[in-house]
Amino acid sequence: MPDELPAAPPVPPAPAPPPVPAQRPFPAPPSFQAAPPYPAAPPYPAAPPYPAVPPYPAGQTYLAGQTYPAAQPFSAPPGIPGQRAPMWPEVAAPTYPTYPPFHPGMPAPAPAAARSNPRRALFIVAALLFAVALVGTIGVVVIVAARQAAVSATPAAGKAAATPATPFDTAAAALQKQATALIKGDQAGWLAAVDPTQPKLKARYSSMYASLRSLGVSQFEYHPYIRAANGEAATTVTMGADITYCFSMETCPGYTESSSWTGAPQITQALTLKPVGGTYVITSLSKAAEPNHLQPTPWESGDLVFAQGKRVTVAAPKSEAGHLSEVVAIADKAALVNDRFAVYVGNPQQRYRIYLADSKAWRTWYGGETNKWIVAYSMPLNEAESDVVLQTSELLGDRELMATTIQHELGHVVTLGGSHGGNDDKNLWLIEGVAEYIGWSPRPATASWRRQSVRTAMHSAHPPKTIAAKPLADNASAQAGDAFYGLGHFAVDCMAQKFGQRKMFSFVKLTLRDGYGYEQASQEAYGKPFATVDKSCVSWIRQQA
Repeated sequence: MPDELPAAPPVPPAPAPPPVPAQRPFPAPPSFQAAPPYPAAPPYPAAPPYPAVPPYPAGQTYLAGQTYPAAQPFSAPPGIPGQRAPMWPEVAAPTYPTYPPFHPGMPAPAPAAARSNPRRALFIVAALLFAVALVGTIGVVVIVAARQAAVSATPAAGKAAATPATPFDTAAAALQKQATALIKGDQAGWLAAVDPTQPKLKARYSSMYASLRSLGVSQFEYHPYIRAANGEAATTVTMGADITYCFSMETCPGYTESSSWTGAPQITQALTLKPVGGTYVITSLSKAAEPNHLQPTPWESGDLVFAQGKRVTVAAPKSEAGHLSEVVAIADKAALVNDRFAVYVGNPQQRYRIYLADSKAWRTWYGGETNKWIVAYSMPLNEAESDVVLQTSELLGDRELMATTIQHELGHVVTLGGSHGGNDDKNLWLIEGVAEYIGWSPRPATASWRRQSVRTAMHSAHPPKTIAAKPLADNASAQAGDAFYGLGHFAVDCMAQKFGQRKMFSFVKLTLRDGYGYEQASQEAYGKPFATVDKSCVSWIRQQA
């Protein structure tokens, strides 16, 4: 055939890759009620207003003439090496999300002769969890009565005087004042809600205040509910509290009581408040009986030091303070690259957050990471934003690896943050391919360390026949992972080279953010059937690799 090349010369055997770790255990999924079928859209073009539904993600619209599928029932996610975090199925109805499956991690480049220091294979996790509504308020307390009746309903206007406030009401009001003080930058008001006779507790809240303010907290809400008391005085209030929060956002998603996976990011605390000097104050803060998937967050689990760049905030334990300036310089450059691509996909970021983890923080933040092949991950904060966490010890000493890693992870933040449209396993080649493309930008795919693995795959006995590669198997080798990410990178680079970068990012947006199928996205972005694009890029990759 005209597009075939002579067989590639023999490739020196690569070192045997390390074994792929087993799937990381994850808490049992919560129960969700089956979603009713989504109403069919009225006939096009004379479409009446669509039935009222909860707010849809910013930048998205309902498609006239399209029938929306019913939510899919929960099914156990397949085992994939290096798994970290969940995401939403493409076909889930917006109002009724099913429990999300997991996503695999990213293998670092296989050793190559061109690199002076061969390294073991490492995985970078792209954690992906995104959903639906975008509403919120700032610095308030919301009483959660559904778990256990806590307060009396407010009397209607013109009727009898309001029932005297209960101890729970009064304690909740104290939390409301504390949350408001945090948003206003009033540290004294924040600490006024803490028992002044307990120096350690006060120091903990002082640290929490400093961290939240440095991270740019823009919403902080308490959602308290009554916990059973154990022989406490009648004036003592023992409560649980879901805390929702956002950073650097004008509008934060709303609170979802039924699920800690949707709405604004949230954590859960167990609090005790008592009257001291006539005012209710927090006398005890302890871990909830059932902490959620985001706990402990970096800002609630200890003192942090910060460095503020032009576009990024970098936080770290005191043990990593000496690396802040180096990472800020690298991350600010990576942010500028991602800012341009964020505009292309309609998802501009107010600010990026990166945490440097020492060995202790790596084992504890966001539930802890024990997989030795993982060096970094992006952690979605439910429907709002994402955090990037780096295992500092594995990235120091190789500035290029750190730069491509940070740029790659911020690429996930801008291409997937706040979206649920196409975050499906079948799109993993594109999810990781575009992150690799961003990570290496402005260099082409041929400059990637993964080129050798791509070449080997393309000239093997069973070369890829499509750019839309299937997700990695649960027993995939490090070499297979290296080739998978490299092929995705080459596929995205091919589309950019043949159709232009803006059109390529239009295809990415339509597929990953808007939930279009490949054919529909290809026709709209490129004006060609996906089969034509696919065949052309397979040939291009064979020639370029």
